[in-house]
Amino acid sequence: MSKVLSEAAILARRAELIAQLFFQEIGASFASVPSADIGYDFVVGFDNGQGGMNFSVVEVKSTERPQPRTYALSLALFKRLVFTNVPSMLLVVVDVKQNRLYCGWPDRQELAKHEGAEKIRVPITEVDEAQKRVGRERLRGTATPPKLR
Repeated sequence: MSKVLSEAAILARRAELIAQLFFQEIGASFASVPSADIGYDFVVGFDNGQGGMNFSVVEVKSTERPQPRTYALSLALFKRLVFTNVPSMLLVVVDVKQNRLYCGWPDRQELAKHEGAEKIRVPITEVDEAQKRVGRERLRGTATPPKLR
């Protein structure tokens, strides 16, 4: 017997596939879906150029409406993204019919600015070639090289 998916489930899956293609395009060594529900859509790994691997967790959101310069996250999701020992990236897939991607990097400092709020707005930027380069550098850990002692 076949399982019929809702339109929302189909759009969410399309967003995840677009995200996987994005990670492949920017040079991820892997993008895997966690086998347990850990609260993230993907764990991605990038060769850091020093013989190691840098990992990030990713939350993918889909919508069919163009987004403003920010994306509202629930306080619980925001905290899950920023209070982890693994860097987090919010990837918003906007208008999945047109394959437009926006990404944002949640920052703990935003909590103080939104004290008492149930939603926190994360700044997002449309992904173009320059943003792909920035994302690749940030995910590989080459945007700010570590200081050697």
